[in-house]
Amino acid sequence: MFQTPLCKLLGIKYPIIQGALGSRARPVGDADLVSAVSAAGGLGVLCTWNQPIRRVFKEIEKVRSLTDKPFAVNVAATHSSFDFSKKVKALAEAGVRIVTTGRGDPNIPAISILKDNGIIVIPVVGNIKQAVKVEKKGADAVVASGCEAGGHVGRITTLTLVPQVVDAVKIPVIAAGGIGDARGFVAALALGACGVQMGTRFVVTRESVAAPELKKMILQASSDDTVVTTMRTGWPTRTLKSRFTEEWDRLNKAGASPGELRDFRRMVLKRVKEDARQDTIGAGQICGMLHDLKGAKEVIEEMIKDACEIVSGLENTKLDRSP
Repeated sequence: MFQTPLCKLLGIKYPIIQGALGSRARPVGDADLVSAVSAAGGLGVLCTWNQPIRRVFKEIEKVRSLTDKPFAVNVAATHSSFDFSKKVKALAEAGVRIVTTGRGDPNIPAISILKDNGIIVIPVVGNIKQAVKVEKKGADAVVASGCEAGGHVGRITTLTLVPQVVDAVKIPVIAAGGIGDARGFVAALALGACGVQMGTRFVVTRESVAAPELKKMILQASSDDTVVTTMRTGWPTRTLKSRFTEEWDRLNKAGASPGELRDFRRMVLKRVKEDARQDTIGAGQICGMLHDLKGAKEVIEEMIKDACEIVSGLENTKLDRSP
């Protein structure tokens, strides 16, 4: 029922993508979660942020040992064109055929390098201008991510961003931000998207390696318990509120120097490395919709089942067409 052009492009059963989920220590989007999502019919995305290439290859091998379904790798275009080209060539030689990519060095021709290596490219964008730009560069599909999402965010809401991107490009559009159940899935399709990408929903799954304390915090949080901060990466990022984000905000308002802010960020990174439970994990505003821990397969199958019921209910709704 929900076979869209995205399913054909990626060779997946359901148009549901797991967002690339990083952390200060071990990525949440590791082989266990990625393989579970892909085996359930979605597209798991292996996070490579802050990981040595040797570790990435081991994770790729582990994914393949757990499922024969398609999966993707998330790669950021950083350092230099030469370094990025070497990494992409190595991934292509390892058999990686789908890559998602987000914020990176604009001087690196990431899409053309990936395409030259026979890789399907799916960039994440936060506005219409970016979407048009990546399509012209050769992207195969695009993730339109609203400001409700966890992680790096723009300033436009999903509800307004997605239909405008759909109108502006001809490639498949994937909606992200504020989507955590069948209602968001059906709404995204109604806006013209060919599928959805979810991050926070997959953080709180049994396969996720996020610390149990962090999962509990997300499940107990409301939509008001997230904040957009530059503390983690220097770019606007939506995370759970914490004493670290509150102190960062205080320092900025007090006019702290770049050196003071840098030292504070280093302190936070050190604390997180010593105790993963203190991680300022990225989390979207759907926190208030999540109340229980499920397996990735259960999340996907429930979403499709409930979406079918929603669509069936809409089809059976009698509309009063009288003036």
